[in-house]
Amino acid sequence: FVDPEELDQFLCRAAFCVEHFGTPKVGEAELQAALRSLCTGLRSFADLRRAAGNGAFLQMLMSMLAPGDAVLLEREAPTRIQLPSGRRAPVRYVRDKDPWVASRLQDFFGMEESPKIAGGRTALVIHLLAPNQRPVQTTTDLAGFWRRLYPEIRKQLSRRYPRHAWPENPVAPRTAG
Repeated sequence: FVDPEELDQFLCRAAFCVEHFGTPKVGEAELQAALRSLCTGLRSFADLRRAAGNGAFLQMLMSMLAPGDAVLLEREAPTRIQLPSGRRAPVRYVRDKDPWVASRLQDFFGMEESPKIAGGRTALVIHLLAPNQRPVQTTTDLAGFWRRLYPEIRKQLSRRYPRHAWPENPVAPRTAG
């Protein structure tokens, strides 16, 4: 009744906030309490599936957080970030690792530094992808990537993908058109 990946991402985001902001832990007791609350008045598993549809279980978990903690979770451990290309890329959280985001290299054109979360304290690990969605580079230092590695990668990718724009200055503001 709950998408396991969505639940895992929620729990990892909550754990990230515990680590960085000292918010209360969301554990087994909270999961059971949310499930019990969701089941109140239901008679069958079919009723539970309908009730849990559309993220209702995660909404129930969010509602069990203190209001300030729920706001903190949404603000400091976002599920998506806005990239200069206009794309909203999903942020992935993994236990005991830094959060990461993956998107095409071109989506980061116009961004000088690595995106950060947790009030600017945590740089996201960026998986830069070629137009074919294969990894080109992984970094937490986007500024250093642009300076040191991009010129050579630009040469390689512009030969392989000539129809794509590969500007010499990737941090210059993007222009419409």
